[in-house]
Amino acid sequence: MNKAFLDLQKGLALYKVWVYQAYHEISSKYRHTILGSLWIAGSMVTTSLCLSLVFGIIQGQDLRTVLPHIMGGILAYTMISFILTDGAEVFINAGGIIKNHAYPFTYYVFEGVTRSFLTFLHNLIVFYIAIALVGGLRVPSWEILLGLPVVLMSMVTWGTFVGMMASRFRDLRFMMPYLSQLIFFLTPIFWTIGTNAKGWRSAIVADYNPFYGLVEVIRAPLLGQAPSAQCWMLAIIAMVTGIIAWLLMFSAFRRRIPFWV
Repeated sequence: MNKAFLDLQKGLALYKVWVYQAYHEISSKYRHTILGSLWIAGSMVTTSLCLSLVFGIIQGQDLRTVLPHIMGGILAYTMISFILTDGAEVFINAGGIIKNHAYPFTYYVFEGVTRSFLTFLHNLIVFYIAIALVGGLRVPSWEILLGLPVVLMSMVTWGTFVGMMASRFRDLRFMMPYLSQLIFFLTPIFWTIGTNAKGWRSAIVADYNPFYGLVEVIRAPLLGQAPSAQCWMLAIIAMVTGIIAWLLMFSAFRRRIPFWV
């Protein structure tokens, strides 16, 4: 376990490298394009607008209410879904580097999480511009300062766990994106519990859904609201279990990662 913490320490010491690499990878992807980095937010804006129009009509809600709710949920989930999407690829995509260089394994996870976080910050600007245009702008709650560390810690720990599992069992690499889509529809991101689920349905999609807690501790403060105690409990449980899973998995099998990739 000491070597796991040593790997973590070395990975944190390389923060200048993985921050630069994450920024460079995002910026280089959209170089020489007309819209540039606006393509990053294009999917979020288009999906949010379409869902807002559809569910606004079905539920009879005003666009000023439904658009911030849906766009905030998609904004948060896009970052959190790193655990199931990019997290599964984090070691596999770096297989060549892992086999030839002695970088700490946590370096690759930090780079991936930073890349998702930078995308989140970019989309956050577009998010506030969009809700300002529809007249739904609110002052963010200070609780976002508590929610972000909980979410980022969960992304690091669970991202490492999923990345190691996907390196060992390659079928997970292809299964995780499908699981991410399934969770997206089952989690109250573009719909609300009070109007669409009751009883045991509410328990499945919200009461025991850690992704709902992680999404809500980001979305609610962005909309100027305070996350419920239940959401905080779900998010903290996800973070704590992630730390435990990281300690057990990473300390026991980190040496095998070069052989798995």
